[in-house]
Amino acid sequence: MQINKRIAITGMGAVTPLGSNLDATWEGLLAGRSGIGPVTRFDAEGLPCRIAGEVPPLNLLPGMSSKLLRGLDSFALFALAACEEAVLQSGLEVSVRERERTGVVIGSSRGGIGTLESNFQNYGERGYHSLSPRLTVSSLINQAPSAIAQRYQLTGPALAVSTACSSGAHAVVEAARMIKTDEVDVVLTGGAEAPVTRIILGGFARARALSRRNEDPENACRPFDRHREGFVIAEGAGILVLERWGHAEARGAAILGELVGCGTATDPHHMTAPDPTGEGMVRAMRAALRAAGIGPDEVDLVNAHGTGTALNDRVEAKALRRVFGPGIERLPVCAVKSMTGHMLGASGAVELIVSLLSARIGQVPPIRNLDDPDPDCRLNFVRGRPLRGRFSTVVSNSFAFGGANVVLLVRCSGKS
Repeated sequence: MQINKRIAITGMGAVTPLGSNLDATWEGLLAGRSGIGPVTRFDAEGLPCRIAGEVPPLNLLPGMSSKLLRGLDSFALFALAACEEAVLQSGLEVSVRERERTGVVIGSSRGGIGTLESNFQNYGERGYHSLSPRLTVSSLINQAPSAIAQRYQLTGPALAVSTACSSGAHAVVEAARMIKTDEVDVVLTGGAEAPVTRIILGGFARARALSRRNEDPENACRPFDRHREGFVIAEGAGILVLERWGHAEARGAAILGELVGCGTATDPHHMTAPDPTGEGMVRAMRAALRAAGIGPDEVDLVNAHGTGTALNDRVEAKALRRVFGPGIERLPVCAVKSMTGHMLGASGAVELIVSLLSARIGQVPPIRNLDDPDPDCRLNFVRGRPLRGRFSTVVSNSFAFGGANVVLLVRCSGKS
């Protein structure tokens, strides 16, 4: 999607396995710290994968009413916490006049799966009367945007996007579209996920998508490594405040960066496996570059989808070589799922935030556990320690089951 109206990013917030706020997450990434550990949300005995990335306890949530928080699934609580941080950073004060010009778009792959699972278990054990009267609301994917709209009393559009693991990135695309078409001036957007449940870990394990390094959880997720064996499920949220550029300037906001291009493409090859040529990924990346009006040689950094699965990492590396040609040899590539785990629908939003931080601060987090790079994934990986430099234009990749490929492109000239 070409972005004719300039879109400013004025606020960012994150809740991840590395910390309950963005500062803690960023510090953990630069330190190369893993947020992966044994599952504590439930007894995982009997499952082949018993590790996950769990969010530390939240300080929920100063100033929020118990009425709002009552009955919310964890994914919606994560979204609220990350949104509060983003709005605070943005300095946004939503007046009565501006409420209808402010929207919310949140992506999630699984929504209130934890609520569904616990109620299903209660029903099986104790019958109908054990079901929560809030079940139908607490399990909705659009519970997160609705809760955010209630928190700030917004009357503009509030909607959910669900395209599996690219949901958070796709939400940003829809938010940008709203601003571009002059439907709103501001959008609170991103992704949220709370998938650390028996059914999700069991289902992905049956699909042979997960690492089973239960005795070595910190080293389980190994994007682009020769010995990778799957990803690690994680929970979290990432929220950004997007604004029409003129609106941000008029209120004197500190502009953190600019969303300059969005690219989407469907890969119809298979429900879970990408086209071996990387065609869908290639089309999404080229669409983002075209929308931004720049060439591949103007990109300074790629934040890869990099899940740590055998096929997807290899195909993504091939797609990057196709898009960037000989220039890929000098282009740094990072992959933060090696530390956060795979937050499914939240991952694209969190990784967009990391991309912008890398550009603003001039440091790129290293890929953890990339000890023996796969020769089939030949790229200029950031390894060992953070990479320092100037990274003004960054590509952030998000690819998903169902062939839902999304690429976002952000720009920042440095910390202001």
